[in-house]
Amino acid sequence: MTVAQVFVDTSAWLALFNRNDTYHGDAVAAHRDLAEARRVTSWGIVAETYTWLRYHIGYQAGDRWLREAAALEERGVLHVIYPNPGSEASVRRALARFADQDLSYVDAFTLVTVEFHSRIDAIFAFDHHLALAGLPMVPGLAP
Repeated sequence: MTVAQVFVDTSAWLALFNRNDTYHGDAVAAHRDLAEARRVTSWGIVAETYTWLRYHIGYQAGDRWLREAAALEERGVLHVIYPNPGSEASVRRALARFADQDLSYVDAFTLVTVEFHSRIDAIFAFDHHLALAGLPMVPGLAP
């Protein structure tokens, strides 16, 4: 599958940055397979990833993540989407629509973001909830 733009979830970033993560090997392989794809993520994913690294590994790991994300943005490899006031109602609707799922607020924002940005071809994640977006999951997790 050719992917021009891939949305990268917290679960993928953590698997890439944490060698002890269960999915680290799969994440590294998928990251290589997506070498030509532009990465897209959201401010919420950046915050969630930093927080997990900071609380579970330490400040230096979180800081390294923020520096790496900034470097990827500067090189044009990563585009970070920031929330706007109009997205709040859409996120609440997504949470209500999928009330039977244990979605986080950031998961719901991701679903809204992916729906709005039609150029996103796939989602790089190890979180099965994101399959609700209806896009191919990388590295191919089933919903």
